[in-house]
Amino acid sequence: MTYAEAKAFVEGFSHAGEPVRDLSRIARLMAALGDPQDKLKFIHIAGTNGKGSVAEYLTNIFMEGGFRTGTFTSPYIRHYRDRIRLDRQDIPERDLARCCEKIQPLVKPEDGYSQFEITFAAAMLYFVEAGAEIVILETGLGGSLDCTNIIKHPEACVITTVAMDHMAILGNTLEEIAAAKLGIIKRGACVVISPKNEMTTVRAAFDRSREAGAARCWFPDMSDENFRLIETSLTGTKFRYFGQNFETIMGGEHQVANALTAIETVYALGDKGWNFPGLAVERGIAKTSIPARMQVISKYPPILLDGGHNADGIEALASALERAGETPIIGIIGMTHADAAPFAAQRLGHVFDKVLCVDGFTPTAMPARELDALFDAEMGGEFSQSVALSDALKIAKSWTHRNGGSIVICGSLYLASWFLNGE
Repeated sequence: MTYAEAKAFVEGFSHAGEPVRDLSRIARLMAALGDPQDKLKFIHIAGTNGKGSVAEYLTNIFMEGGFRTGTFTSPYIRHYRDRIRLDRQDIPERDLARCCEKIQPLVKPEDGYSQFEITFAAAMLYFVEAGAEIVILETGLGGSLDCTNIIKHPEACVITTVAMDHMAILGNTLEEIAAAKLGIIKRGACVVISPKNEMTTVRAAFDRSREAGAARCWFPDMSDENFRLIETSLTGTKFRYFGQNFETIMGGEHQVANALTAIETVYALGDKGWNFPGLAVERGIAKTSIPARMQVISKYPPILLDGGHNADGIEALASALERAGETPIIGIIGMTHADAAPFAAQRLGHVFDKVLCVDGFTPTAMPARELDALFDAEMGGEFSQSVALSDALKIAKSWTHRNGGSIVICGSLYLASWFLNGE
């Protein structure tokens, strides 16, 4: 099988697959493959926001510790292979093709599998073949019924920020969504909870940990005695935690919470015999960056790229821009109907000085005129307009040339991917 044939094979399945009520479907496939996931060790991560950042912090910390580290994330940003990585390197085309070749005889499109399930199975095969000592495993949606939850004995279960998102699938209340995410918690695992969570989620996590027989539940201590935020900007943060200095190169105060979640995970793993060299944690945190997470893609003019598409992600971006105090700002924004477009207009309409609304970056994009109407209601017609995607950056650069300031490209992750791939 060639790589092109492997991609065609995966794309022959639907994005969502048939609805699931249990994990029997993925269990059948993994059993037919010899249950490769049972040969691996995992850090399992669920949550609404921050999963990708925490996964990347942990990947770099483990690599600095000298461990051969697999990482499975979603969705992809640059290209399909970047969701399966070993020591930060994308799975090679020939290896992905070989793994898909093993899966192909075992499944048919009518079996109801999703592209995510097929990709997960390929990743498990690859990580076993490549000798991964630890796998940083990010859920797709939810937790309880996510195919990644087929793993049996994770070293740690990490719950990042839980917020209102994907309500049609996960539930209409924060409690229902949290219950789905907390379904990854298992007996014997260390459990780590992001400090950005509502106390109802934190209490539910402690209750779930106790019921499941988890080893212990960890929660970062951000009291004045043990934590101090030293500096925050669009290009990084500095903070002190239990006497150690840490620095990130990803902007926004929300990255402190993500970094603390990763740091606490490493502390928790000490109880399970994992040892890291002296500066592994600090170095891992300091070198972590992720495409489309408040990513600076140009300095002249300053251009920031961010894929926060739900209310929490949009709020994090808006708050970071406000704290930075950099003006004026022109935004290029595109969203899908599944994204929090009304909230984006309401929140970013008071941060941006001008907005260019675009579509065409994905078949499910909200029409630019429709998005523009939302911003018009907040900013007035002279400050927002819908433009062709191919022209947006040219118009924005011309605007900053006349007015100074910065460009922020934001909204859908699909839009971020479009710009990163130079399309």
